[in-house]
Amino acid sequence: MRALSAIGESLLRRSRILRFAVKQRLRLTDQPTLVVYPGHLTGGRLTLLGRVLEDEGVFGAPHSNSTLWNLYLTFKRYETDEIGGARLRWEALGHSGEVVSQRDGYFRIEADGLPTPEGEAPWVSVRVTLDKARGYDFSPMSVDARARTVSPKARFGVISDIDDTIIHTGAFKMLRHWRIVTANSPEARLPFPGVSRFYRALAEGASGPDTNPVFYVSSSPWNLADIFERFMVLRSIPVGPMLLRSLSSDALGWLLRRHHGHKDRMIDAVMAAYPNLSFVLIGDSGQKDAAVYAEAVERHPGRVLAVHIHDVLPEGWSMEGVKDALRRIEAAGVPTTLGRTLADAARQAEGAGLVADGTELAVLSEIEAEDGKPSRFGRFPAMVQP
Repeated sequence: MRALSAIGESLLRRSRILRFAVKQRLRLTDQPTLVVYPGHLTGGRLTLLGRVLEDEGVFGAPHSNSTLWNLYLTFKRYETDEIGGARLRWEALGHSGEVVSQRDGYFRIEADGLPTPEGEAPWVSVRVTLDKARGYDFSPMSVDARARTVSPKARFGVISDIDDTIIHTGAFKMLRHWRIVTANSPEARLPFPGVSRFYRALAEGASGPDTNPVFYVSSSPWNLADIFERFMVLRSIPVGPMLLRSLSSDALGWLLRRHHGHKDRMIDAVMAAYPNLSFVLIGDSGQKDAAVYAEAVERHPGRVLAVHIHDVLPEGWSMEGVKDALRRIEAAGVPTTLGRTLADAARQAEGAGLVADGTELAVLSEIEAEDGKPSRFGRFPAMVQP
């Protein structure tokens, strides 16, 4: 299987290179655009990921109810034209540097020795400028990106999945997943009831609403990162660094819905970056999150405060794998919850003193206010608004 995967990835890379060469020869290229994802700054080390692509009008496209237009935008979102070899520079907290984008358009800023920012602001501004890209004629363009800092007053962190944990995608069913992602805008998606209030309660601490950091570890591709971030802002869910998957290096793994390797590595990376923090892990029952978290609990004894699993599987589907994983977690002394909403999770967190008094009642009120009629996808709010 690994050999077939490597062959598939190689063929995909070659086809991209050939297609891009043809576009350049025919002068069909579009102007570059610069996309920078939320990063983090800890222990004086800045980590920030971004990408240089051709601008095909996908990122920031206004909401549309047209199915055909959304299908087109979705195709363009995944069929990206990457720009490798682009030269970029960055500035933050009096430091600066230069990076070059890789063949798949990605670039990574990693720098040590940055000063500890003053005050309690949870984000540091990072100015990223695209200066040059071979074969393109454009003026330098800049983006004000953000890197998450963590206050010494933070009591714990949160590691959360995205698909079917905070936002209904039906990712555990491939055809459902593809139908919903074609919405192509955060306005066309709804959060699960109670998520917004519960996540805000977890993030709030002595230094304000963003004291405790939230990290989003998901097997979704970076192609959806802008939708996820805008969705969080729109729905008042705490924004945090995202650790998603690159289709350039693991397209076959994404198509086959393989999650363990990516999520394991990203969870380990977050815990290594914040050795003084314990974490609350939140996922869903549809993508083996329970098993992933059970292994994380075993690899990081004493670092996990609780595991909450959102049950999204249709009635009649086997839950034995999920329940077995939760039993392993509980055997390690870590409390768990499993439910169709996060009401039980809010009750456990409040009882453990992780959130303010009254959080359970507030989450229940939000669930009652937001919970809609059953949709054609099951007992969930409809995702595509009329």
